[in-house]
Amino acid sequence: MDSVAHLGVAHYLKVNSHAFKNIITHRLSTTYNSVAHLGVPHCHLASHFDPIHPYPTPLFYTPSTTHNSPKRFIPFCRYYIIKFEVNPAKLTFRLLLPFIFFFSTLQAQPRLDAYEDGVYREYIRSVRLHVNGLSLTQPIAALGQKNALFLTFDELDGRGTSYYYTVIHCDRHWQPTPELTQFDYLNGFREGEIREYDISSGTNQDYLNYYLTIPNDEVKWSISGNYLLVVYESGYEDDPILTRRFMVTEDRVKISSNVVRPAVVAQQNTHQEIDFGVETKDLNCSNPRAEFFCMVMQNGRWATRIEDITPRTITGSYLDYNYQGKIAFEAGKEYRNMDISSMIYRSEDVLDIQEYKEGFSTILIPAEPRARLSYIWRRDLNGMFVPYNRDYTRKHIPPDSLASTLNLVNRFNYREQYLNTDYSEVIVTLKMPEPLSTDVYVVGGITDWKMLPEYKLTYDERVGGYVGRLYLKQGYYNYGFAIPDKNGNPDFAFLEGNWYTTENQYNLLAYYRPIGGQYDRLVGALTFDTHY
Repeated sequence: MDSVAHLGVAHYLKVNSHAFKNIITHRLSTTYNSVAHLGVPHCHLASHFDPIHPYPTPLFYTPSTTHNSPKRFIPFCRYYIIKFEVNPAKLTFRLLLPFIFFFSTLQAQPRLDAYEDGVYREYIRSVRLHVNGLSLTQPIAALGQKNALFLTFDELDGRGTSYYYTVIHCDRHWQPTPELTQFDYLNGFREGEIREYDISSGTNQDYLNYYLTIPNDEVKWSISGNYLLVVYESGYEDDPILTRRFMVTEDRVKISSNVVRPAVVAQQNTHQEIDFGVETKDLNCSNPRAEFFCMVMQNGRWATRIEDITPRTITGSYLDYNYQGKIAFEAGKEYRNMDISSMIYRSEDVLDIQEYKEGFSTILIPAEPRARLSYIWRRDLNGMFVPYNRDYTRKHIPPDSLASTLNLVNRFNYREQYLNTDYSEVIVTLKMPEPLSTDVYVVGGITDWKMLPEYKLTYDERVGGYVGRLYLKQGYYNYGFAIPDKNGNPDFAFLEGNWYTTENQYNLLAYYRPIGGQYDRLVGALTFDTHY
């Protein structure tokens, strides 16, 4: 801080938004209106221009008039000038408090309510964590692999916030491993800063896109297992903006799998049974039933996973898991597709596209319940989504078919076109003659497989069905209509139905914890699709 005089004279502080902007402006400037806190009678933020990013810094936002859409913000620049008149006697200690707090948290591990996928700010959108270079994959990395995973998300309020991240090692039940500290599973620093971001270009919705590859020179893991990625604002480690699960495997075992119709007669037309085996010859596993545990997950849905599966029979180093009915999942039906990749041309899923001064409104063709309809195969993304601007990439990717396009998008370096991808209000309709006695939601990878309030549909008698207004980025989306089950989890069967030939993706994870071991090692992982 550059003091131009002594008591009662204005002081100036230049703040870099990627360093201590959040600590100073959020922790301190919020108290500037109170003389009792800092003895500061006057305070304001002054505009400045960043020579690297010469964008103006309007200290206001432009509300969108699009119904139910988040407010659109114009991004701040990276540097701010804070001016205040101050009593140094009161300010000296109070200025140090945020920094003392900041450095005191360097050795603390975040305390979270839930160790699961989640987004905890309405202005954080389009969060994705996947294998680097493969957009349609689950976040599973091999131990020792460099730059294995890629995280990206949008900040719609354009604050240019300093975001930091850390990772937490978890056991196979997704609770922090109590026997380990971060020094036990991290090499380098325990946290890092997300320094890479870009500003949207040519879009109605202004946003900042942040992205990160991990592991990197700052944060890298040294052991296998389950991990939780935690992203938070500088100085607020216990109040994350988002969390993401990922797995690191040693690849020490060989896994084989088979998908069959269940042995239980009542499930033969509605479920899929997973039989598999694990070869453990490279491990010195003396008691597999007490040391070896497997988990099977369908389409990235953690809530419906089947875990702590022990071998049914053991033959030498081969573990057999053919339980005939125990490892069975509702097959569902192919997810509904939502192709909103173009704001110029209507896809087969879109009824109309309306453009306003503030943005776009995309109206989907009204849907109907499918539980009693015959099964029809249609290529889908197994509930996932990928932001994509077909208007921009038409020159790069020929839209021959959805299958070929998605295959190329999965491997396409879309960084350049990503910032030209806009947001749109999306109107979803589910035709129903009468309202149900329960709530109806749009659920999929975009909702982290949760029933979120903003994805809840409302019954409209004028339409004759349920209507929802979503706010999504251009791209391909998979979703389904769900109601809450008795445990509060999404139930797709009531509105979508089940059929055993449905194509689904399964992840099989093998955990090994020897007697006396400190943590659950992830010694093998297999991803496979069902085929009939």
